[in-house]
Amino acid sequence: MNDSQKFYADVRRLMKYERAQNGGRYNAKDVCSKVASLFASSNTGLGSLPDSIADYWTKKYIDSSSTPDSEPTDENLDRLAAMQTFLDGAADETTAVLSAEDWQELGDMVNCEAEDLPLDVLSTLMTILVDKKALN
Repeated sequence: MNDSQKFYADVRRLMKYERAQNGGRYNAKDVCSKVASLFASSNTGLGSLPDSIADYWTKKYIDSSSTPDSEPTDENLDRLAAMQTFLDGAADETTAVLSAEDWQELGDMVNCEAEDLPLDVLSTLMTILVDKKALN
């Protein structure tokens, strides 16, 4: 099981637990907050980059959702999982859900956090960002 698959499994477990703890009611805002925290805590050793990515995901996709009571939707989870794949140093078919704007934002965040990232991780992320034409 790779990190993205583990992430999906952990999110599904979190959603199920949240519903069970609230008598079958679903609190989407609380779940999304916990999903963002899970993402950030799953990526230790990368400075504040995971927190920045989780904040971006929340603001861009959750806060502006037309169906806030159904979040996180599968589509939005796919986006966050793609961002996980990126942090894992890959840009495969799972990252196709990310828009050019997402890649640009990821590039900006990596640039801002560059000094706090391990050199090997920074090099891998920059290679992906160059390939995606996401650096200014």
